[in-house]
Amino acid sequence: MLHKKEIMPPEHCATVKEYEKSAWWRKKREAILDDKDCICDICGRRRWVWQPKKKAWKRSLRFAVHHITYENCPNEKREDFMVLCNLCHTTGHEGLRHKNIHTMYTRIADIISQYFSYKGIDTFHNW
Repeated sequence: MLHKKEIMPPEHCATVKEYEKSAWWRKKREAILDDKDCICDICGRRRWVWQPKKKAWKRSLRFAVHHITYENCPNEKREDFMVLCNLCHTTGHEGLRHKNIHTMYTRIADIISQYFSYKGIDTFHNW
């Protein structure tokens, strides 16, 4: 009988990139996104759609698990991240990234900030 190897949190991560490449994070992320009730925390669109004729689930959208904060890595709580469709995820990051270009973008970023939370990569502490 084959035993699945238990995946443990990484013993050391110096960067967010290193953490997000770990088997621990990939498994956690996949479990969140494979949930058939997975919906975007901003727009409410569903990642999975039931196809009655085929009697099967079909992935309808690409999704991301967006870290609001990295303070609790590798033991994040649900409130440490948002589940987002790629459109909301990209729009959120881009809107905040360009907020200092012009007052119009600052206003757009203020609106985005009401829905898209991000405390920044500097909340990551290596261990």
